[in-house]
Formats: sequence, structure tokens, C-alpha cells
Amino acid sequence: MSTANTWVQCTPQPSPRARLLCFPYGGGGASYFRPWQELLGEEIEVCAIQLPGREGRYSEPRLRRIEPLLQMLNDELAPLLQGPPVHLFGYSLGAGVAHAFAAQCLRDDTQANIRSLIACACSASVNDRRNTETYTDESFLAFIDSLGGLPATVMANPGLRAIALGILRDDFTLAESINLADADPISIPVIALGGDCDPSVSVVGLEAWRHKTTASFERQLYSGDHFFFNQHAPSVLAHIKEYVLRIAD
Repeated sequence: MSTANTWVQCTPQPSPRARLLCFPYGGGGASYFRPWQELLGEEIEVCAIQLPGREGRYSEPRLRRIEPLLQMLNDELAPLLQGPPVHLFGYSLGAGVAHAFAAQCLRDDTQANIRSLIACACSASVNDRRNTETYTDESFLAFIDSLGGLPATVMANPGLRAIALGILRDDFTLAESINLADADPISIPVIALGGDCDPSVSVVGLEAWRHKTTASFERQLYSGDHFFFNQHAPSVLAHIKEYVLRIAD
């Protein structure tokens, strides 16, 4: 992906019908979305958001509160909100960030052409709320391991494990600062995607996204855990493409 903006990795498409802004899960980065452009085709321009403190921006301070992040996103992503219809995709932490970003844009920027939010592997229910600051490092890593979030090679290497622990701790603190369960609904359609065996996101938590929008709502459940997407990428992306282009029309 090519771009001069450190916040966005994107290969511009010649005449896209829609633009998909992708916000990564906790501990993840823009590289997760790198294969998506080829899979979705030139009708949808994929723009992957790279937050400070990971991958190519590892040396930059990580953000642990949503308020300063929203201000930075507003400044950096504003040009992408013009032109083709924009759809937001957020995975886990990214879904909470995307919802908060959409709420801010729809409230403050009447020119923002945001059409929908696709929330993946994220609960909007207070019953799934966690306070990971109370977890010991051992219990926190055990929770992350239950999600399938860290490769065995990382868990077995003390240096890599310490780096991953720092990033994940900060990302969960960021996620918990969003307070999604109490957030006001946004005025664009929402689709919630999840795995039926995700230990951190109940079916009730997915269904709770119905109350995070005043527009239409859809829910789709797949077999798998928190990272069900990895097992079902072709079918999930086909669903996303159909959904985005349907709304684009």
C-alpha cells in the first residue's frame, strides 16, 4: 500500500464506488488489511488506519484515551471523508474507535460522507465490559491467550511477550475509555459481525449494537472465536463488499 500519510495505508483506486476505512484490533496494525484491496477489487478503496506505537510507527507514543485520538483522527482523516461514500470497518478495539469517530464526524462535519459502520468482534453490551487495569500481567496474558491473540512464539519469548504486553495493555485501556455500552446511537446503518465461540463478545453483546444506531441494523454470526475472520475471510469480505456496494447504490 502506498501513501504519504503515516496514519493511512492505501493504494488509491482509479474510480472507486466506495471507500472503506479500516480500524485495527488491539495490538494489531494496518498490515492486517493489506490483502483486502486485491480481494475486494477496485470498486472499493481500502484505507487502513495505522495508530501510533505499532508497526512502522512503533517509536511514537501510544494513546490510552479516546479524546486525543479522536482529535488526531479528525485532523488526519478529514480529506478521506469527501468524495466516494465512506464506510467504516472496526475490528474489536477498532469498532469502538470507529463508532466514536463516526459520532464526532456526523455531529461536527456536515460534509462527511460516512454511510455505514461495520463492527467486527466487539460487544456493545455493558455485560461484556471489562476493567483490565485490575488484571495482573499473568491473568491479562491468559485472557489474551484465550482469544487466540498472540502466537505461541511470542508467548514463549520473554522479550517479545513484554513488547506485546505493553501494546495490548495500552490498547485495552484505550478501548475501556470509550465506554461504548453507554454511547449515544449514530444515524448511519450498522452491521455487527461476530464469532459464535468468542469468549469476550457474547451474542447479546453483538445484538446490543442494534441500540448504537437510529438507522438500519444487521447482525451476522460465524463459527469461530474472536479471530473468526481469519477462518472465514473470503465469505466475510464477500458479505462486506455486497453490503458496502448495496448502500453505495
